[in-house]
Amino acid sequence: MSQQQPYNLEFAGSGQPVGYLLMRVHRALRATIDDTLRPHGFTMPQVAVLFALGRKAGLSTAELARLAFVTPQAMGEVLAGLEAKGFVIRRAHDSHGRILPAELTAAGIEARNLCHEVLAKAERQMLSDLSADEQHMFGLSLERCLVGLCEPAAEAGVRGGAIRVRSRPQKVPAET
Repeated sequence: MSQQQPYNLEFAGSGQPVGYLLMRVHRALRATIDDTLRPHGFTMPQVAVLFALGRKAGLSTAELARLAFVTPQAMGEVLAGLEAKGFVIRRAHDSHGRILPAELTAAGIEARNLCHEVLAKAERQMLSDLSADEQHMFGLSLERCLVGLCEPAAEAGVRGGAIRVRSRPQKVPAET
């Protein structure tokens, strides 16, 4: 019978695992964002679409689904809702009949700007106890953590404050 090594329950900082803290921060931030978006009639997947189309018009349903972390079927419903509100327009693709590239309307640009203000307010609330230097270092540290979770062979790096990752995070094998 092998003797098990004692599990070290000591973690840096607050004494809680960083991953657990990140999950708690994510949930609290998401709840704050949802609560602030709800009175304006928006959901987070809708906001993801508005932001994505603000950066690059003409994205397909599948591309938007990947960016918003939802299924293509769910994205179809998100886009239909945004179309009904007059924020997005979809036209048939020139060479692919089934692809309907989406773009923002003028009302969609206004909606995106409103959502940006709402999200910025939630982020300011989250970071309010950090100095400007701490906020900057926190952002850089999170970018480095993201790079650290990528496959070792991935081309990744931080350039001009934007992270470039060309692979999916690697799966961490379960301890046996």
